[in-house]
Amino acid sequence: MKSFKGYLTEFVIQSTSDYVFDTLSNSISDIKIPISGPMFKRIWPDTIRATVFHSTDAEHLAGLKKLEGKKKSISAFFSMMAREMEGGIATDGGVVIEMEADVLISAKGDIMSAVDKTGRRWVEMSWFENAQGRGNPAGFDKVEKDLNTLIKDLVKKYLTPILGKNVVAREHEYELWSNMKSHLKAGREGGGKRLSLVIKDYFDGVEKVIKKNKKVFETIFYGYAKSKRQTDNAWDEQIVNNIKIKKVHILSDVVDLDDLHDMYPKGLVHEFPDVKFWDYSSELEIYTREVVKKEIGR
Repeated sequence: MKSFKGYLTEFVIQSTSDYVFDTLSNSISDIKIPISGPMFKRIWPDTIRATVFHSTDAEHLAGLKKLEGKKKSISAFFSMMAREMEGGIATDGGVVIEMEADVLISAKGDIMSAVDKTGRRWVEMSWFENAQGRGNPAGFDKVEKDLNTLIKDLVKKYLTPILGKNVVAREHEYELWSNMKSHLKAGREGGGKRLSLVIKDYFDGVEKVIKKNKKVFETIFYGYAKSKRQTDNAWDEQIVNNIKIKKVHILSDVVDLDDLHDMYPKGLVHEFPDVKFWDYSSELEIYTREVVKKEIGR
């Protein structure tokens, strides 16, 4: 039976176009940034490779194994309290995966990322604005200005032929941006193709903005991973891809071992390189912190 969290996760998944044009207010804070492994690799060729952990449950173990070596990103952590390991974040919990991975974004708290139907993650600008917990990072006003310019330019390029120059000049650019799909489809034939072109231009434009403001984003994306990797939150969040599973940790008092045997009749060791069962989540928490501590500064 799928958990309530599982149903909730499925319910909120939207298309790529939904995340591109979903702005609830006339504010840059609502704009969403795609977290693309290939894009980040082009901007930062020297990848941070680290041991991270992923909280899940027995039901989702097999699916995680299929992501080994893939570009699709998942959420992981350096630090998490024992009670969250037991209760889970997006699943029922009780299972912690230890793995090597490429770090795309590193944060001391929940990034509040969302996943679209293709598996790509998105992060709202409001998170970037306060990523370091003390208001806009230095130089971030330039980022906001560049993104505003990008939205204005794309609105003019694609909606002026449909709505006219006067309407585009009169209406707020974010109002027009949020209704881009309906305007393109109502304008004339080929609306779907033009929509694809807008999205491509948006992705290309975002990459240019990030590259232009590389130092600002580098502090936001990797400052925590390059620090002591300690947080005062219940957990931190690391967006990672290209994973390689090293060990599977099972909380014996959380996971139903009979169900586990039914899911993996040949045994977990047949599927995974190393498996360890824990009686106490507090001991697993200590273990994860010790593993992370050994890698700091590498």
